[in-house]
Amino acid sequence: MSLRRKRARRTWAGAAVVAAAVLVMSSATAAQGADPKALCNASKPGGGLQYTKDAEGWPQPLPNGQGSVYLYYDYETGYNCAVTVGNGGYADVGLRRSDGAGGAQWGTGTGTAGPVYVQAQGVCVDVSGALGDRSATWLGTNCGA
Repeated sequence: MSLRRKRARRTWAGAAVVAAAVLVMSSATAAQGADPKALCNASKPGGGLQYTKDAEGWPQPLPNGQGSVYLYYDYETGYNCAVTVGNGGYADVGLRRSDGAGGAQWGTGTGTAGPVYVQAQGVCVDVSGALGDRSATWLGTNCGA
């Protein structure tokens, strides 16, 4: 094989590595810019739900300052939706009815976790979220009408 061909192969291989790095960085940026309301609406249970308003007092920042936990409530169906959005790394979100009925819903991901849903009309919910090794939990919140 000629020296010219070897150089051409190395150049293409280098270009492929750079392209892969750009794709990975773009994915991380997409996670950072994730729209939690759009995530909740994309997978919504119960038909035509449209989460349009944050639950009262939400979103809540996580202790490391690297992201937040979002909570939405649909007054027509009684569904709550929770999402954690941060700056990359391990993420999780948990949601359950405070009365213990129905069990907990969990989601994990990289940079974004969720959406998770719980129907809790007239019942408070417990929400937890984490980014990396920092987590927070809110008990008895969003006591829907």
